[in-house]
Amino acid sequence: MSEEGFADATVETHKDETASADWEVQRDEAKTAGDVAFRTKNFEQAIKSYSAALSVDPDNAKILSNRSAAYLLNGEKSKALHDAKKCVALKTMGVKGVSRLAAALQALGRWESALQEWKNILKEEPQHVAAKKGVADCETALEEINKNKKEEEDEGPHKQQQSTDEEASDDLDDFFNDVEEATDAVVRQKEEEAQPMATEAIKHHKKHLGTSEDQIKRLLAPNCKWRNLNPYLVLDIPHTASEEEISRRYKALSLLLHPDKNRNNPQAQDAFDEVLKAKAKLNDEHKVSHTRQLIEQGMKQGQMDFEASPDKGALKECQTKAVQRIFAQVEFKRQEVEDRQRKQQQREQQQEEEELNKERESRKFDKSWKQEERVDKRIGSWRDFQKKKKTKSS
Repeated sequence: MSEEGFADATVETHKDETASADWEVQRDEAKTAGDVAFRTKNFEQAIKSYSAALSVDPDNAKILSNRSAAYLLNGEKSKALHDAKKCVALKTMGVKGVSRLAAALQALGRWESALQEWKNILKEEPQHVAAKKGVADCETALEEINKNKKEEEDEGPHKQQQSTDEEASDDLDDFFNDVEEATDAVVRQKEEEAQPMATEAIKHHKKHLGTSEDQIKRLLAPNCKWRNLNPYLVLDIPHTASEEEISRRYKALSLLLHPDKNRNNPQAQDAFDEVLKAKAKLNDEHKVSHTRQLIEQGMKQGQMDFEASPDKGALKECQTKAVQRIFAQVEFKRQEVEDRQRKQQQREQQQEEEELNKERESRKFDKSWKQEERVDKRIGSWRDFQKKKKTKSS
């Protein structure tokens, strides 16, 4: 191979490694967000985050297992079963994957299948607590079913017809579960087809953002504490941007500024944290609405400032300054309120401590006084006794 050909191959390899690192970072961030949401019992958000992670790594058994658990706790049993089956099929999660499958089957009332899976787990881990409980629950349910069947046979054909209807209902439930799974598969296929387009859009955003050094300087510039109060300014997008545009810009900035990709720059973590805080604000509908109102109010004020004194500069510059000023004023007021509340709490705490000290002193005084009173009484009693003794002697 010529030197030129070798150089081209090296460049292509580097590009492939960078692309791999990008999607891995994106997957890990989405998984981490899902784990946080799961721990706080926000299962809907956990499902969304795990789904985002699986969109770039669809055969990740661990994430499939986690999403199965989130689906189950969110009441979406058939979806939990679908993920559990796929997780087990990948054969990398061992007992944990089988436990997800058993739990989903049990939740759907498929007692015999669930019982078999729980027993499979106990073959591998005889002391597995969840499997022991699962076996006991499934056996109890099956005993109850067999008991009911026997009673139905004794009661005659009318009851048997009712049982048949119930079985048909169960079959219908299974049918709808299968339909739901098929629908999910179609949705996932559409998401996978849309993924390359989204990836290209994120790459476009990254290209527009420049280098990581440029973004770190922008996000940590002087007075960044006040400038970064506006989450749209942090993400460097207009306040009219759609949720999709916000998401893509966030992902592009995250990939650019992730500390693992900027290990030689200690400021990367701070810049990355600013992006995370901005995205967190824009995940809250109420905060988004409030933020947009502040920006629009600032833009109107900026236009009024420009019209009143055109020599102040360009219209856009006036509006930018007015918006920043409004965010700073709101933050300053918020800090003032917090400061007042903190001082009030300190005063209340001080008053409580003073009252407690008074009570302690009062109790101490009472205790001391009572002790002195008892001593005086004892001394008085002794003196009286001595006087009586002398009187008798004389």
